[in-house]
Amino acid sequence: MSELVLENDEGAVRTLTLNRPQKKNALDPALSRAFTEALARADADEAVKVVVVTGAGDVFCGGADVGTFLAIAAGQAESVLPIKEVPGAIRAVRKPILASLQGRTVGMGVTMLPAFDAVYAADHATFMIPFVRLGLVQEFGSSWAMPRLIGRQRFAEMLLRGNAVDAQTALVWGLATRVFPAATLAAEVAAIAAEIAAAPFGALLEAKRLLRAGEEEHPSLQAAENAEDAVLAVRYGSAENLAAVQAFLASRRR
Repeated sequence: MSELVLENDEGAVRTLTLNRPQKKNALDPALSRAFTEALARADADEAVKVVVVTGAGDVFCGGADVGTFLAIAAGQAESVLPIKEVPGAIRAVRKPILASLQGRTVGMGVTMLPAFDAVYAADHATFMIPFVRLGLVQEFGSSWAMPRLIGRQRFAEMLLRGNAVDAQTALVWGLATRVFPAATLAAEVAAIAAEIAAAPFGALLEAKRLLRAGEEEHPSLQAAENAEDAVLAVRYGSAENLAAVQAFLASRRR
């Protein structure tokens, strides 16, 4: 494990904290590598059912470290490849993965958000993508992912203006799933994560897999329905299904 990403388990929930606050948790190769390795460990650990990602200090993620730009300009693009692997590593996690934004997030910190299953933000958090102002363009496949999440014109405004979007606007747009007071954010997200972790684990994994496939793989409604039916044919009458139904019926008899 690395000090750049702190790992903490509470029951079946593992919280990963980006821990480079002196650099606003900006992504450099070292932090990116530590993060992707921590994600892989969480996914492989059978005791972990839900993953939460947050940041240390007052910024969730400050985007790419300035050293990244300098390395690319110097012809050392290969040295920063670990940064490009971050959103793919988030998407590769089979388990539910939640982002908990305790502060503002910038650049790559924003464009990685579609890779999460849900995004929870403190009420003072802001979202900013200043690529065009820096003479750059968007990355992480955000030209595909962000319009599908918040709409093309909203993403265009964020991208072309480069101004910060506040948490309430992000909530209305769909960039944030829920917004909580900063003082209670961690507790609220912990409660949501624990609630998700209490669900039948096999169903959690399959539901997420189908959701991702519907977003990225299935070309039509019918294809998505066929994929769901194939899983349901196995899930109906499974041990998890029977146990969950029996528990539900027992609760109604009380």
